[in-house]
Amino acid sequence: MTKIFAPLITILLFAERSSANPDDWGKTTNQKAEFYAASDVSKSQLALTKQWYEIAGKAWGNYGPLEFWIVGKSEAAAKKLDRKYCDIRKQKDPSIPLRHCLNRGHNFVSYAKGGNAGLNTRRSENEKWSGFIITMSAKFPGPDEEDYKSVVLHEYFHVYQHAHIHSRKHSERESLNQKNPWWGEGGAEYMAQLLYSRQKGARPGYLKEKMNRKLRSLKNLKEGESIKDIPYGKRGRIAYDLGAWFIAFIINKTSEEAYRVKFFRDLNTKGFEGSFARNFGASSKNLLDEFHNTFLKLSPEDKLKIIP
Repeated sequence: MTKIFAPLITILLFAERSSANPDDWGKTTNQKAEFYAASDVSKSQLALTKQWYEIAGKAWGNYGPLEFWIVGKSEAAAKKLDRKYCDIRKQKDPSIPLRHCLNRGHNFVSYAKGGNAGLNTRRSENEKWSGFIITMSAKFPGPDEEDYKSVVLHEYFHVYQHAHIHSRKHSERESLNQKNPWWGEGGAEYMAQLLYSRQKGARPGYLKEKMNRKLRSLKNLKEGESIKDIPYGKRGRIAYDLGAWFIAFIINKTSEEAYRVKFFRDLNTKGFEGSFARNFGASSKNLLDEFHNTFLKLSPEDKLKIIP
């Protein structure tokens, strides 16, 4: 049984609150993330999350405004944290109906029950506050698991991706990041694992080991199916895993700078396909065709040759 400590909400770090000026969206900032945690979250988990956020921010740039909400295993503590969360939402954007916030579908209680992590990007034509909200939980993975660290990096790379999409229109944001997970999730997963593999203490061969494991999803890819067409849901894992391989594939064909810096630099002005062709030398269709019809047919050993 989880022991509930008082007070039920811990605030580790609270940077000065300010509304995001639209002109500042997509620019790096000195404003650090705000950290909130339920009472059953240990200080060590808070410190671990902050440590890996700072590693990500140092590598990719510090973007915001950003909040981390950390949920433990206690549903009662998570419920209290939900109330705090909705108070903060109301403070930052008074137009938000408090009732809708408290009754939202995927709240912190659901994280206490099911675990996992996620990013909520708040930037729309209907909201005054623009920013990022990352939720981390105590399971799947938990803070004692190695994967917890790369998951923090994964969620932060989503911040990086969405910070480079300036529009407030949902349709434009979805188009520039792609609706299905192959691109956004594939990018976040590969860049997270790549950055983790470069940290002091990461075991030799870590990245090849992780990427080799992702090749298991190949057996679930249907004949003639493109990863681009696989939506979130039951088969979404295929797009996560092979999407990470696609990012490794285009980085190997071009460079890490072409993907992480130049593609995102040109995204708003040239659109997804325009930036893709300019920085990778071919259309997404052509590179996806080469990826499926040539690269994925190589032996596992030959595929792993592109992994640093």
